[in-house]
Amino acid sequence: MRLQITLLAFLFSVPAAMAQDTTRVLFLGNSYIFYNELPTILTELSESMGHVVVTEQNTPSGASLQGHVNNTESQALIEQGDWDYVVLQEQSQKASLPYDQVTADFFPAVDALVSSIRQHNDCAIPLLYMTWGRENGDAQNCAWWPPVCTYDGMQELLTERYLEAADNTQSWCAPVGMIWEDLLSLTNINLYNPDGSHPSAAGSYLVASTLFVALFGENPELSDYSGPIGPGVSNTIDAAVWDVWELQSNAWMQYDLLDAQFFSQSTPEGCNVQVSTSPYIDSIHMSSEIFNFVLQEGDVITLNFLDSLVAEVLVFSDCADPMSSTQIFYSGANSIREEKNSDASIHPNPASEWLWISQSRVHSEFVLNDSRGTLVQRWSATGSHSVDVSSLPNGLYFAETWTDGRLTNISKIIIER
Repeated sequence: MRLQITLLAFLFSVPAAMAQDTTRVLFLGNSYIFYNELPTILTELSESMGHVVVTEQNTPSGASLQGHVNNTESQALIEQGDWDYVVLQEQSQKASLPYDQVTADFFPAVDALVSSIRQHNDCAIPLLYMTWGRENGDAQNCAWWPPVCTYDGMQELLTERYLEAADNTQSWCAPVGMIWEDLLSLTNINLYNPDGSHPSAAGSYLVASTLFVALFGENPELSDYSGPIGPGVSNTIDAAVWDVWELQSNAWMQYDLLDAQFFSQSTPEGCNVQVSTSPYIDSIHMSSEIFNFVLQEGDVITLNFLDSLVAEVLVFSDCADPMSSTQIFYSGANSIREEKNSDASIHPNPASEWLWISQSRVHSEFVLNDSRGTLVQRWSATGSHSVDVSSLPNGLYFAETWTDGRLTNISKIIIER
């Protein structure tokens, strides 16, 4: 077992006004963390980019996340609180096993650890460290589980399962395995230790670079730090990491801390609205000319109004500054706004493949929302024109016409085939 505390400090004094905030990172995993002193590489890379990082770890050899759920040392570290990030790394084979085993072991372990992290650290972000396939596949499990007989098959499963676990728990992901795969196919950099499983020094640098980008969203290519591998190799790795950050943003699963979603269902009198929030939101204040609500996760409210309703939303959290936004809700009532100064008409209705918008030679903006108020199409045009709706699912939609910055028409549109 290794329990290590690493404190990164500036090697020279800086004025208090220039002092950087400290980022506290807890690692829970196994030898894929303590090999080549990964936390030290991360803190030194971060220092080179002006960030102070403090790390602590509990990383017994061969440990699984289920083991950490029941490990008193791991739980005590979580309960210390005040972590900014908790990095979770599963035993290298478990997440690539058959799905029924993954749903019985890996997913519940992630869920239990994330729940504990959030219980004891209001603003901590769980960060899943996606590992890589073994160089020649999983020889131990190949005979009874053929998908892991090769590196490619094992990596495909690891990628799927880590991203699913992150999605299930609204955790972030450091997609090390995906970048590892890119580097294996594009370079001759040796990422493996001779055992074909653990990382070489270059492999550990790849992990550190990926974690750095996950923590700070900054380009590691701007650093002059190369760790134990030299600038030629480190620059190639940093470039691969940044490419995935820029081109595959979904791989990082970086949920907005203040993400709030409103699911609305139109009714004859107005609509019903259900609120879904991130775990970091304390309350949501939603107001309009006719109501003022304070909402939390799972709340359902009923709004009575005609045509459309604009609501101002304020989201509050101890973990970020308040955020404001505007939500538009649509009624199922028969009355739809048609201003006298709008000559736009939309037909056929119901429609199947195309909508024809008839209007005079004015320039207008058009917005098409579904029955929940979600934007599905936006376009602008002058005069009469047609719009392709063949890819839209059957259902109720609302078409808004905006002219000179004013909402001049809302029409109910039915798509059916």
